[in-house]
Amino acid sequence: MSDGNAQRRALADKIRQNHQRKARRRRSVATVLIVVIVVVALALLGWRQLRASEEDTGIAVPENATDDYGFTLTPELAGSEAVGTTPVDVQIFEDFLCPSCKAFHDESGPFLAEQVANGTVSITYHPFTFLLEASTDEYAQRAANAAVCVADDAGVAAYAAMHDLLLQNQPAEGGAGLSDDQLIAFATQAGAGDVTDCVADRTFTPWVERALEKGRAADVTTTPTVRIGGMNVVRSDNGTESIPGPEELQFAIEAAQ
Repeated sequence: MSDGNAQRRALADKIRQNHQRKARRRRSVATVLIVVIVVVALALLGWRQLRASEEDTGIAVPENATDDYGFTLTPELAGSEAVGTTPVDVQIFEDFLCPSCKAFHDESGPFLAEQVANGTVSITYHPFTFLLEASTDEYAQRAANAAVCVADDAGVAAYAAMHDLLLQNQPAEGGAGLSDDQLIAFATQAGAGDVTDCVADRTFTPWVERALEKGRAADVTTTPTVRIGGMNVVRSDNGTESIPGPEELQFAIEAAQ
């Protein structure tokens, strides 16, 4: 009898231990689910608070902008019929008065346009207007606002066209920039409708200022800053870093695929 009782007690212990293990697993799963739900809820709350903050402070938010204050030109938006894998996103932080930004555009713009056309990359343009003191009429900010007016009115492809026009016709630092009338003319050339009031009233200047803050929070300190796969892309020559060219961009794109 004693052996039988011992066996029953051992079996009961095993059953109890098994129940305890299952209970612990259930608690662990429940804890993980609660944590995930809380994280998602906090993320949604943060996003809603950001949007609410923008609305409460009267900041006009342009159509077609990303949540991180940019405009993404996808192959589809650029009119590409290429079908392939998800394109690599090339993030570019620029100031329209920045000479190095024009140099980057002149050298690498055609290469990037080709990569968008063949479906390899998308480009996210971020205005980063840190050269406010480099003109006598706040041109960096006025130009960025005008480009955002175009994006709001006519979409990202038109923004990209305006972006190219502004860099191709970049004024020299130290003086007055392009006039509002010239900016409006370029906006029309880029495909926008009537953005006269938007340009004259600087409708999106507060949003442009937020974009600058967002870039600084993301450790952007100079222009152009080019990021692919979360990494800054530069040209390195004997330890000296400079703006990247097509070769450096190609290498970074292939590494991110």
